[in-house]
Amino acid sequence: MKYKYKARNQAGAVQEGIVEASSSSNAAAVLQQHNLVVVFVEAEKDSGALSVFSRFWEGVSAKEFVIFSRQLAVMIDAKVPLTKAFKGISEQTDNPYLARILYFVLSDIDEGKSLSDSLKRHPEVFSDLYVNMVQSGEVSGNLQKSLEDLANNIEKNYNLTQKVKGVLYYPAFIMLAFFAVSFLMLTFVIPKLMSMLKETNAQLPITTKMLLVMGDFMQKWWWAVLIAVILGVIAIVYYIKTEDGKKEFDVLSIKIPLVGRVLRYVYLARFAENLGTLVKSGLPIVSALQISGRVIGNSVFEADIMEAAERVKTGGMISEVLGEKKEFPPIMVQMIKVGEETGKLDATLNSMAVFYGREADQIVSNLSSIIEPVLIVILGIGVGILVFSIIVPIYNIAQGIK
Repeated sequence: MKYKYKARNQAGAVQEGIVEASSSSNAAAVLQQHNLVVVFVEAEKDSGALSVFSRFWEGVSAKEFVIFSRQLAVMIDAKVPLTKAFKGISEQTDNPYLARILYFVLSDIDEGKSLSDSLKRHPEVFSDLYVNMVQSGEVSGNLQKSLEDLANNIEKNYNLTQKVKGVLYYPAFIMLAFFAVSFLMLTFVIPKLMSMLKETNAQLPITTKMLLVMGDFMQKWWWAVLIAVILGVIAIVYYIKTEDGKKEFDVLSIKIPLVGRVLRYVYLARFAENLGTLVKSGLPIVSALQISGRVIGNSVFEADIMEAAERVKTGGMISEVLGEKKEFPPIMVQMIKVGEETGKLDATLNSMAVFYGREADQIVSNLSSIIEPVLIVILGIGVGILVFSIIVPIYNIAQGIK
């Protein structure tokens, strides 16, 4: 965070400027280290739309998180002090946003805060899972192992997310391109081709009449249609970001044929992977369940997991609660039950994570081979209708002239 300051140097001259720090007290400490007498320090106000735009692009990718965690684990294993480790990583990273956050964490560690408490002050970057894993490593004295486990966990979650994107991006891109071409054709090309058909007063197929009407409308109102589409997309995205909208989208997403099945397996693998990692780190089962629910990424699964956490508080078993939920398959419930009874829940969950990850992989591979011919058929039908509506009337007119 940036702070405006006014201070006096050793000669008594007034000096003004901006300093970056995680808090106003840290900002004052930085200035004092430069032999300045602080007059005042205040947080710099956001600069309107520019600030919003910059925050939109700021972030840390999963790959950067993995690299950061592994680098920190190696340095801790080499007995490098935390302050030096964070300073070295912040200077080495190519992401200025991450570098700034690490600088704030470094400032907090310098003040005597623990690493987990320092990370906790930046929830927009470090998730509950990350902070609790680090805290567990600090308590157990095995922070290096916790960071390695975190890196592996983030990597696996990233791969699961990429599977879903791989299924959705290709058909989405093809359909978007199809609609964009259709929009341009209806707006600028078809009206010119159809002008001569209007003059002939010939009997036209119903599809051609529909194209004529649509072409006339688009030629006059294309700008209104474009604005309506853009506003519609913005409204949908905004609604999905609301609590009610996210819940509805989450319910709908897992009901989509084929794609919904992939999403289910991804969420099951993510739940097993995260819960197994947290249990293995020594976190209490209730806290592990609550954290796993918050980071799973789907409100339907989150509600079921949170209910399981509440029931476990009163002496219940995870398998009993999840066995009542339709989203959790019987085989997973049975495996969790075995893990609870044998005291090897973390190993059982890791096996489940591997199993459902492979299942998701298999479905994605099958979908890739199915989606392409389906898209070709859909595009072929669309192009066929377009060609039929334009070429057939022109051919009939030519035949009439002969």
